[in-house]
Amino acid sequence: MAKNPKYENEKDVKRQVKKLLTKHKWFWWMPAANGFGRTGIADINAFRGGVFLAIETKFGKNKPTPNQVGFLNSILSESGFAFIVNESRVEWLQAWLEAFDRSTDRATRNEAPTVEDGALMLDAIREMTHELAGDENPLKTSEQH
Repeated sequence: MAKNPKYENEKDVKRQVKKLLTKHKWFWWMPAANGFGRTGIADINAFRGGVFLAIETKFGKNKPTPNQVGFLNSILSESGFAFIVNESRVEWLQAWLEAFDRSTDRATRNEAPTVEDGALMLDAIREMTHELAGDENPLKTSEQH
């Protein structure tokens, strides 16, 4: 990301996530937030090349609710990806999307993903999912990226 956007609230995080998904050619949508639908559905859902991605956005010290964690874990149990992205994790999402692009491009040429991209995607997944596994104190890898 050439320019580091300033995040003042969750709306700013959502804006950047949508921008990244669009840039990386994901079909995405935001379910309506009202009292008539299922509670806990992720803020942003996306689909690309047979891969489903659910993203719950947060800001500051806000954490996902038990219903949100349940929804995201249900996506993981069906072989989808489910991330929690806040202002400090947007760069991890960007890194994951870039490595995913490179890896899928290689797959179209019948080539394996690089070890570096595989490791980068795993690091990003760990960073964006540690609350889903009940790990409230993950290794601080943000500074390493």
